[in-house]
Amino acid sequence: MKILSWNLERPKKNQAMKIEKIKSLIVAENPDIIILTENNLCLDFGEKYFSLHTTVLPPIYENQNYSEGENRVSIYSKFPFKEKISTYDSFTSICGLVETPFGELTIYGSIIGSFGGRGFHFENDLEQQKNDITNLKGNICFSGDFNISFSGWKYPGAKVIEETKDFFENQNLEILTKKNEDSAIHTVINMDFLSNKTYTTKMIEIEKNISDHNLIICEIFNQNQHK
Repeated sequence: MKILSWNLERPKKNQAMKIEKIKSLIVAENPDIIILTENNLCLDFGEKYFSLHTTVLPPIYENQNYSEGENRVSIYSKFPFKEKISTYDSFTSICGLVETPFGELTIYGSIIGSFGGRGFHFENDLEQQKNDITNLKGNICFSGDFNISFSGWKYPGAKVIEETKDFFENQNLEILTKKNEDSAIHTVINMDFLSNKTYTTKMIEIEKNISDHNLIICEIFNQNQHK
């Protein structure tokens, strides 16, 4: 099962070439689950994927200008959504339950701090999303732009990094992407879901005119599948 997570850096409807490049990069990876942040609803993967999206942003929101169709987080899945689950903020996180070949999985897509890894928005998002994750039942895939680097540059700071690692450990969650240096994009999954499985992760470097974030791939295998 392949999970793709990426921050698209706010594509616009009139940027046809950029949209097509983004789509081609994603389609080439053929992921089962896609979590996109700083997205735009003009990005469509057709009938192959089911989708959930955070609320479309109005022209002005939180003192920021937004273009038509912009939204903060989208989840696309080859597996149909059995349920949409409420989150603390319909603009900043989205959550849905799917049935995967490995069993049920609750996918929680988010951006933690829409304006970076410091200040009120980041601190509030981090606290509220921790509460959401704590209250979810069953197996969880928590993925998106965390604005936290667990390896390499200590962003936004050592205290936040260690406290977030401790939270995930206490929730029995594994950071699949923790060794990706200088990356704010992460995927975190229950240890129970990973039982008797292996996983790989990679970063795909992206041209700066497409996005200032690398594309992140995590792939999960049954142990007898991956040699």
